[in-house]
Amino acid sequence: MSKNTDLSTMIKEARKKKGISARELAKLCDVSHTEINNIENGVRMKPALLTLKGFEKYLDLDFKTIASYEMFDKVIDDYREERKRMLYIIEQKRHLAIDTKEYFDVIHNYLNKQDNVDKEILKKADSVDKLLNDITKKYDNNTK
Repeated sequence: MSKNTDLSTMIKEARKKKGISARELAKLCDVSHTEINNIENGVRMKPALLTLKGFEKYLDLDFKTIASYEMFDKVIDDYREERKRMLYIIEQKRHLAIDTKEYFDVIHNYLNKQDNVDKEILKKADSVDKLLNDITKKYDNNTK
């Protein structure tokens, strides 16, 4: 295993190499199989020390390696970077929705003031207006 391998991959690979199921490992380490699955899927990033000691004993993993906070910190830093990137994208989409709504409002108001506009076109314009309002609200709620 490379030094940059994350804990979830390290545990899963070691368990499979030993030919132990997740349920068996859970029994050996005195935790639920859900806990093992959460660790192996990266949901649980900082397992209890006793669980890590169980991995050391039953999977022949070096405790200092699996208990390394550098590994956890890298995962947390990666998560924070991904979160920043996603918030940036959400903010860009929010601005796009606001700008689109602003431009469409002019068209929608114009259509509503016209006497000879087909009712179907007005219904579609109303639907687009509602959709743009919903999108704007969605992105506003995601950035709060």
